[in-house]
Amino acid sequence: FGFLADSFAVAEGGEIDIKKLIHPKVEPEIAFVTKAALKGPGCHIGAVLAATDFVVPAIEIIDSRYRDFKFDLKSVVADNCSSSRFVVGGSATPIDDLDLRTLGIVLEKNGVPVAIGAGAAVLGHPAAAIAMLANMLGRRGEEIPAGTLILSGGITEAVAVEAGDAITLRIQSLGTVSVRFG
Repeated sequence: FGFLADSFAVAEGGEIDIKKLIHPKVEPEIAFVTKAALKGPGCHIGAVLAATDFVVPAIEIIDSRYRDFKFDLKSVVADNCSSSRFVVGGSATPIDDLDLRTLGIVLEKNGVPVAIGAGAAVLGHPAAAIAMLANMLGRRGEEIPAGTLILSGGITEAVAVEAGDAITLRIQSLGTVSVRFG
């Protein structure tokens, strides 16, 4: 797992200066915001859903100092798991009436669909990734605090971007989020 810093946040619909990146790619994700702390061991999907305040569509912009994103475990940890920027948008949607596994997504690049998928592509259920994180942190005596924004993981393969590209993510029932690269 990697950490998101405030400086990574990009406003919805904003523009990212591609000259500040090396060879960026975008990943469509479902982002969770917690209303209660999560701690392992023993954290499971049900516990994550109970602790979730809402979900929103998110685009993670990954970037790496390693050519072709090829690295070993130590290198990916040192590279903060390629985390570089992120954008959240859509509407803050409670999960009460959602099946996050079956939410469909369409990732568009310059108005053309380039990837489609569903929430189940993330470990069978996007909340499973959050539970895994809580359990990993729990082994270190740490927890995920209430009010935390967590990107659950790429739903499709990452898509390369370059200057001039406009990216839009549409997630069923959650809305859209977009970003441009200049």
